Amino acid sequence: MTCERYWREGIVLVEHGLPDPHRDGCDDCARAHASRQELIEALPLIGAGETGDPHWQAKVWQCIDGERARAPRRWRWQLADALMVACAVALLIGFCRGRPNEGRPQDDERSPIEIIHEGAPMRSDDAHVDDRLRVTVGETSGVWIYRAGRLVLKCPARQGSVQVSDQCAPAAHGMVVEMIVSVPGTYHVIVTAAPVAGLPRGVLDEDRPALVSAGVSYKEDTVQVR
Repeated sequence: MTCERYWREGIVLVEHGLPDPHRDGCDDCARAHASRQELIEALPLIGAGETGDPHWQAKVWQCIDGERARAPRRWRWQLADALMVACAVALLIGFCRGRPNEGRPQDDERSPIEIIHEGAPMRSDDAHVDDRLRVTVGETSGVWIYRAGRLVLKCPARQGSVQVSDQCAPAAHGMVVEMIVSVPGTYHVIVTAAPVAGLPRGVLDEDRPALVSAGVSYKEDTVQVR
């Protein structure tokens, strides 16, 4: 008969950091403790790579069971359930991380906006009259700048190496947009992830839902000019 004391009492002592004299003299409990430790060390590795060993499950059971002893069916199925839950959680986390937010700003990306004040660039949400607002984007992105909810500058996605205007200039890997913020107020900067046909219409409250309806990803930043 296999001793199951470890799963009833011994595991509680381990979790509280207490010694277990019985485990030191019981081969079954010592093996159960070693298997538990191997499982704990293996769990963080689940989902770490893009591909896995097709025989991983058999290897895990081999480590748990050992070459000379078979674990009781009851706790073996409990461990199987725990492994299945861990795998599901790892897959869900990877799926959520890899899926883009459709039609919404990508908040985890660094803002492309710089405020140029007295010749010194700085990343800021605060600016003053006569500062320069600079936005640096990639080749497929367009930039729309609004003041008080109305469009004041439109820079479509870069077309080859042709300079669209003094305010919308091509760069090595995209486009640099610059404008002097000569009027105080709230400025909204929208950067689209791709060219958008038929937009913007010129009103911020209309252009936002239009982007969502078109399924276009975009990022929006706000700059307060004092």
